[in-house]
Amino acid sequence: MNFKDHFIHLFRYNDWATKESVLSIKKLNNDPSDKIISIMSHVVAAQQLWYYRVVKTEFPVKPWQIYTLDDCISKSVEITSKWITLLEESDDAGLETRVSYVNTQGKQFENSIKDIVIHIINHSSYHRAQVALYVRDAGDEPALTDYIVYARSVV
Repeated sequence: MNFKDHFIHLFRYNDWATKESVLSIKKLNNDPSDKIISIMSHVVAAQQLWYYRVVKTEFPVKPWQIYTLDDCISKSVEITSKWITLLEESDDAGLETRVSYVNTQGKQFENSIKDIVIHIINHSSYHRAQVALYVRDAGDEPALTDYIVYARSVV
């Protein structure tokens, strides 16, 4: 499998894991805190922000944009589709393309699309782990979003 196909696969996993995390929040016996909704929204908004940086379009979202839980699912599906389309139109050499951007603190950086994709997947996993801790602390069972769980289900 080449990088492009591997990254497409990872974006599908990432979307699945995001949906599973949202569903675990929705199953809570108590209303979720604003903090946990903020974290879940951030997972999706960050993927949007990075996409707009790569395609060099002004991004209409903030990194800590707040969405409803249902919006987190629908926006995850939407941004995953955009990332997959971008990747399908690329090749492994294209993934080495450097993207210049300004971060949220106003600092200029440059990274390859490949590095940005890896960051997005890791960043999402990091924040979904925070969601899992919150769900467990609330007395409920967090979603199993480990990659291997996904891999078993798509084989």
